[in-house]
Amino acid sequence: MIRWGILGIGNIAKRFIKSLEKSERGLLYAGASYTPQKCELFQSTHPDVVVYHDYEDLLKDEHVDAVYIAMRHQDHYRWAKKALQYHKAVLCEKPATLYTWQMEDLKQTALKNQTFFMEAMKTRFIPLIQDIKACIENKDIGDLISVETRFCYCSDYLAGHYLFDVSQGGILNDVGSYNIASTLDYIHSPVKSVTSQVQFQYDVDSHEKVIVTFENGQKAIMEMALDEKKDAILEVIGTKGKILAQPFYRPTQATIIFNDGITKQIEKPYLHDDFFGEIEEVHHCLENDLLESPRMCLQDSIDCISLLEQIRNSFIQE
Repeated sequence: MIRWGILGIGNIAKRFIKSLEKSERGLLYAGASYTPQKCELFQSTHPDVVVYHDYEDLLKDEHVDAVYIAMRHQDHYRWAKKALQYHKAVLCEKPATLYTWQMEDLKQTALKNQTFFMEAMKTRFIPLIQDIKACIENKDIGDLISVETRFCYCSDYLAGHYLFDVSQGGILNDVGSYNIASTLDYIHSPVKSVTSQVQFQYDVDSHEKVIVTFENGQKAIMEMALDEKKDAILEVIGTKGKILAQPFYRPTQATIIFNDGITKQIEKPYLHDDFFGEIEEVHHCLENDLLESPRMCLQDSIDCISLLEQIRNSFIQE
C-alpha cells in the first residue's frame, strides 16, 4: 500500500483525497499546511491522518512514500525538487513549473535521485482519450490537419488570489497546460511558429487566442479565458472527417463525423472520476519501479512548459 502525503490542503487536495479513497493501492497518510486554520479543519475531518504545520517535516517522515503537490503555481518547483531530494515520489499539479529551466532541473533531480516524478496532467489518463488517439493514429479521419481546444470560464476578481498574481497568474498559467498537453498528445512535430491575440485585466492575461504552426504543417488553435464562458470543445480535423468532444480535457463521449456524412459515437466513462486515472498511473509506476510515466513522462512536461513559454513570449513581445 502506497502512503501519500499532501503538500497544500486546499480545495484541489479535497478532490484528490476523495478519488484516492476509491483506490485499493494507496491511502492518505499525511497532510501539511502553514495555515493553522486549515490544519485544524483537516485534522477534524481526517482524524487518522498525520497533520504537519511545515512542508519539510512531512517530507522528513519516513512513512511517506509519495507526495501530491497541490499548492500555488510558483511553489511547485521548489517543493517538487525538495521532495525528490528526500526520495519521495511526486505527483505535481499542473503546471509543474512556470519555466522550462525549472522543469529541466526537476528532470535531472528525479534521475539523479532515482525518484519518480509526474505532472498531474489528468487529460492524459481519461479513458476516452485513448480511443480518440487510436482514431487519429489509425487515420480513421485521414491525415491530421488541425487540433482546436477551448477552455473559457468567468472568474470574479479576488484580491490576493494566485490567479491574479502577476508573477504566477493569468489564464495561460491556469488552464493553458491542458490545451497544450492535449495538443501535444495528438501532434508530434517541432513547433514552427506561434501567434497570439491577448487581452489583459488586472495586469494578467485574461483572454487569449493562439495559433501554433508545426513543422509538419499541422496547426493547433487554442482559446483560453477567465472573462468569458464558452464550451470546452475539442475539434480534431482530418482529411476524411473530424472528431468532436467536450470538455476536451476530460470527455466521456465523442462524435466522429466523416466527410460523406456518416457519424459515429464513441463513449467511455471515467474510472470513478477524472482524478482516479492519474492516481492509479502513479501506483502502477511505483509498483513497477518506473521513474516516469510512459503517458506523461519528464520530457512531455518539458515540452509542455516550453510551448507555454513560447506562447507567453509571443504576447509579451506585442
